[in-house]
Amino acid sequence: MAVLIEAYSVVIRLETIADKYPGGVDQYIKDCPNQTFCMDDEIARVGFMHGADAHDFIGSLERCGFRCVVDDEYDEVVLVDQFRGIDIPCEWLEYGRLVIFEGDLRIAICMINGNTVDSVAFPAGWVYEHSLSKQAMVIDSGIDSNRLTFLRHENGCDCYLDTLTGKEMFIERTIKRNANA
Repeated sequence: MAVLIEAYSVVIRLETIADKYPGGVDQYIKDCPNQTFCMDDEIARVGFMHGADAHDFIGSLERCGFRCVVDDEYDEVVLVDQFRGIDIPCEWLEYGRLVIFEGDLRIAICMINGNTVDSVAFPAGWVYEHSLSKQAMVIDSGIDSNRLTFLRHENGCDCYLDTLTGKEMFIERTIKRNANA
């Protein structure tokens, strides 16, 4: 089995959640900060559209006793980028790309190292046509800083104007922002 990877995904073994998270796996699922949670038989994944939100979530897990990076390697909590994969070594998790639904629909996935993909776990209600797997755009940090202009924060999203295309872009945010940010 495998789990979908979109945007910035936080991946943890279910056995680690059962051992360390107050209330175990059931409480972890209830406490997830958004609707992107999915799991297979071995790992769980939660996604974030903004790296800062993923890091805030990882920080909350570390305050519960989870270990993210130890000796320059991922330990119990792994941050996976949809396009770049796993950015530092991790001995137990594997990243890959997969063509699904008998077509040219490509998704990113993670699974326990050495497993084979016989199925993929998706968040409830996930549909490829409306997914980040189909519609995501990467804005490289080296891009012209004038390309995106912050417009507003509404309904849990930061709204930007892409001056190159003239279209509004939305980044869903999990953390609360003040009106001036």
